[in-house]
Amino acid sequence: MRTLGADLKFLLFTIFHPFEGFYELRFRRKRNWPLIVVLLLMVGIVEILGFYHIGMIARMSRGFYINPLFAITTSVFPFVLFAVSNWSVTTLFDGNGKLGDVFMVMAYALAPKIVLDLAFIGLSNIVTIPELALLYAMVAAGYGIFVFLLFCGLCVAHEYNPAKCIVTILATIVSAVILVFIGAVYLILMGRLFGLITTVIAEITRRGLF
Repeated sequence: MRTLGADLKFLLFTIFHPFEGFYELRFRRKRNWPLIVVLLLMVGIVEILGFYHIGMIARMSRGFYINPLFAITTSVFPFVLFAVSNWSVTTLFDGNGKLGDVFMVMAYALAPKIVLDLAFIGLSNIVTIPELALLYAMVAAGYGIFVFLLFCGLCVAHEYNPAKCIVTILATIVSAVILVFIGAVYLILMGRLFGLITTVIAEITRRGLF
């Protein structure tokens, strides 16, 4: 039985050897779902830590309170939406990856970004204003590494060449926008329907029909 230490060691290996690491995860190793879930939730936890503990010189206009559950949900939702959209699109493009593979790639690709974001929060309390640009460069590097690892992982998971992977990623973005639009329309319609039902019930009660 593999230990958590072994999975973390392989996570580090995957970061430095993405194609080989994701190939092993996709075809030979059993996914560690608790580790995947923790990595995804860490995105929201980092958001909360940044809200309360980021240094004053790096703090933008923020309030004084953030709902932890709301912060985690809104932080993790874009990644979950991307994973579901990517899996949906790749089923039409002959992709061989499963939804679990996409979540696995997403979680492992997020690991370096999470570390660099935590480093940014800690260092923002001790750096001076001239050094702040270096911290923002570190955050940008975190995003860049995430995109690179995600691209490598999706290529391996779906068994795509780079060109086809780029096409499916662009299609994934379009699909995600459509899903958000449909979801927003659905919520608006349900809200109006609920308002109509409430109004009808209130009118019936006022007229004493029952």
